Amino acid sequence: MKRTLPSFVAASLLAAAPLSRAANGAPVIPEKRLVRKVLALTGNYTASFQHPETGALYGARLSGRERWTSPEDVLLEKPHPWGYGSRIADTVLHTGHLLAACLDAHEARPDPFLREQIARLFAALEFIGDLPETHPKPGKPALVGLVPRGPHPDDPAAYYDDSSMDQHTTYIIALATYAMSGLATPDEKAWIRRSLNQVGRRLEKNGWSIKRADGVTQAHVGFSWKGFNAGHVSILLPAVAALYRGTGDDHWREAYETFLGERDGKRWQLAHSGPHVRINGHPIYANQNAFRVHAWHQFEPDPERCRVIRGLLKQSAEMQLARDFPGEFYRKYHSEEQWRKLGERYGWKDTELRGAMSAWTKFDPKLFAKEPDGLAALAHVRFPLGGFHM
Repeated sequence: MKRTLPSFVAASLLAAAPLSRAANGAPVIPEKRLVRKVLALTGNYTASFQHPETGALYGARLSGRERWTSPEDVLLEKPHPWGYGSRIADTVLHTGHLLAACLDAHEARPDPFLREQIARLFAALEFIGDLPETHPKPGKPALVGLVPRGPHPDDPAAYYDDSSMDQHTTYIIALATYAMSGLATPDEKAWIRRSLNQVGRRLEKNGWSIKRADGVTQAHVGFSWKGFNAGHVSILLPAVAALYRGTGDDHWREAYETFLGERDGKRWQLAHSGPHVRINGHPIYANQNAFRVHAWHQFEPDPERCRVIRGLLKQSAEMQLARDFPGEFYRKYHSEEQWRKLGERYGWKDTELRGAMSAWTKFDPKLFAKEPDGLAALAHVRFPLGGFHM
């Protein structure tokens, strides 16, 4: 079997051997070759970023962790109580996203490598989810229902209790997806039910906001998800749907239906596509929201509701693909002179790259071989790939 793929998928394969081309000029990649390459790339990533014992994924290569925030400083809540800059602030985010991806891939094409990773990634989430209970913060009580940031790979007690919306939603969605997959054992499903119920009840108790270990202080990214806008709808409803699908507890089904019908169905109307929909200024955050909406589509059994959710996901992806770069968001972080030089070097005909496809077509690996350029990679790789993923 052969599959025709767009250039952004095929680019990493082109150097290996000549390929035939479809009528539209797109490379035709033999499926076996594609699978080998994708699994090899995934293996390279996990070899560098995954803890060999816990299975948790980190935000930098573990080989350089002597330069990370130390366990002692993590316990002192440095460099920030929410862990930014520590390299351990997003372990659940990285681990949960890859677990969901491996589950999708394994469902489409079962593979021993994927099954092994699924088991390791679930074990990592289980380990992290239990930390506030098994390794309470110094001077704070053991607690359940908080999804922490971390831990440091050298000390399971060194983590941040100032967590975030994306850590919590990824944890809930990834575990619910695993529970539904057919790969989870009865004991694992029982643990997932217990953990998700604890996380959900803590969120619910706090008005669907995230509080730190003291139960009072709101986390840095701990805002309530109950706002009546499209952004909050695409956080709250996928999370509550996942709680129900991961636990089977009718409490969450009833909560889901209550949220859908609240204020004469206004929240549900906000889930429809339309001019009220906004996407985050940061492409990666926009992509994280697409991850949640995609999961919501998987969890929702009603065909008409799925049609609406697909429309929201489609609009979000189209908005991301059509967005200009650097745009208003990225211009805040670098000087106009830097953007001007970047455009000149890469042959931009305008002050902006007009859309993700335009950014990708200007990508040339040779330009990165001798002189790595972070801004160029941001413009021509990270920016378009976020949209393509969505």
